[in-house]
Amino acid sequence: MNNTSWRPQSCQECTCYGDLAICSPPRCPNPQCDFQRAERLRIPANKCCPECVSSSQGSCQHEGVTYAHDSQWSPSPCSSCVCSGGIVSCSARPCPPLNCPGDQSPFIPAGECCPKCGRNGESCSWQGSVYRDGEEWKPSLCSRCVCSSGEVHCSVAECQQVACKPHGEQWQKNACTTCVCVCDRGQSRCHTHTCRPVTCDKGHTKVKRAGQCCDECAAAKGSCLYEGAVRYHGDMWNGTGCEFCTCNRGQVVCRRAECGRVECPQDLARWTDRDCRECECHDAQVTCYLHSCPTCPPGTLAVTQEGRCCPECRQD
Repeated sequence: MNNTSWRPQSCQECTCYGDLAICSPPRCPNPQCDFQRAERLRIPANKCCPECVSSSQGSCQHEGVTYAHDSQWSPSPCSSCVCSGGIVSCSARPCPPLNCPGDQSPFIPAGECCPKCGRNGESCSWQGSVYRDGEEWKPSLCSRCVCSSGEVHCSVAECQQVACKPHGEQWQKNACTTCVCVCDRGQSRCHTHTCRPVTCDKGHTKVKRAGQCCDECAAAKGSCLYEGAVRYHGDMWNGTGCEFCTCNRGQVVCRRAECGRVECPQDLARWTDRDCRECECHDAQVTCYLHSCPTCPPGTLAVTQEGRCCPECRQD
């Protein structure tokens, strides 16, 4: 529906203009935390912008750091801690249930936290690392390898053909015009934002922020210069990662936001189709991998066999 807005992800806001959807990251308002009274920034679960929480009531001390009530953090890659009513509870990251067949045994791959099932056959040595029989790894974003009885078999992700930029990809033509690739004979469609008149209250002035299309009202005094961009008194912006910065009477103050407690479901599924592809669903996205086949040596002929992905090498 036209002018309808929604958030497909916590840090992405989309608006419909006719039949064209334009998406951009939301701008976080300054929650005006009172840091002198021990308030802290915290990002709630499944949210993008921080809010103020009191660290004096039910706060916790852990390894020299103060955490607010109901905050969550990871002291190591395989553990997480929660502050609840002044008490710190740390535990290993939860792992999904694992039932290995009789010919397999559980093991924990290097750099991971949860055990997996591995066969008891010969291991593989690949680029300086050793992998268990049946163990999988991803040497790159678009490839996947598996150890099978001492031999390494790799496959690459299957990509759909596109006639232009990836369907749905958008870019800024200028500050007021956003274009989206709809892959309609390689064409793009654009939307130009129309600005409304702006009237500012006393003590505020009309400004045009860097990269923005329309005029806005901002504090007339107390602006800051941060990494070559002008910020105005009361502004908040995301610096790096979980760090948020504010402009306060000409001074930039950056603070790290805590993370709210969150629990995530396990949603990984995998299957094999008849085209010798292996597909997996993770985070609502399907990626399929094509099996790679070894090259037949000179003097042999590659013969395709029904029911098998790779051809058999036979003597001429």
